[in-house]
Amino acid sequence: MVNCAWNESFPLGRCAYLRFEGSDHQPLVTYFNKSGKLKKGMFRFNRALTEKKEVEGVVAEAWNHFPLHSVIAKLNSCRRNIIQWAKEQNAKSNELILQNQTALEVELYADPPRQNEIEKLTILPF
Repeated sequence: MVNCAWNESFPLGRCAYLRFEGSDHQPLVTYFNKSGKLKKGMFRFNRALTEKKEVEGVVAEAWNHFPLHSVIAKLNSCRRNIIQWAKEQNAKSNELILQNQTALEVELYADPPRQNEIEKLTILPF
C-alpha cells in the first residue's frame, strides 16, 4: 500500500510478491523505477568452467569453426559460445530449482506437513 506522496515520488514504482521461501510469509519486493535498462557487463571467464568437459568442447568448436579467422575473431567466437552455453546451463538449473521449490511448497502446505519429504527437498545435492 502506498500513499499519494509516495506515488508522486516514485510514479513508476511497483511491488511484487516473491515465491514462498520456507517461512509463513511471502517476501515483497519493491521496484522504484522499472524503466532503467540493464547495462551489459564485461565478459569475465570463470575459472571453474575449466573443470567442465563440456566447455572444452564449446571452446574447441568455436575456435575451429572458421580456421582462417584471426585470433581476435576466434576469441570473440569462443566468448559468444561460452556465454550461450552458460545461459543454457543456467536455464536448466533454474528449471530444476523451480521444480524443487514447487514440490517443497506442496509438502509445506500439506495438512499435516510431511517432514520427511520436506527434509529430502531441502537437502542440497552437492
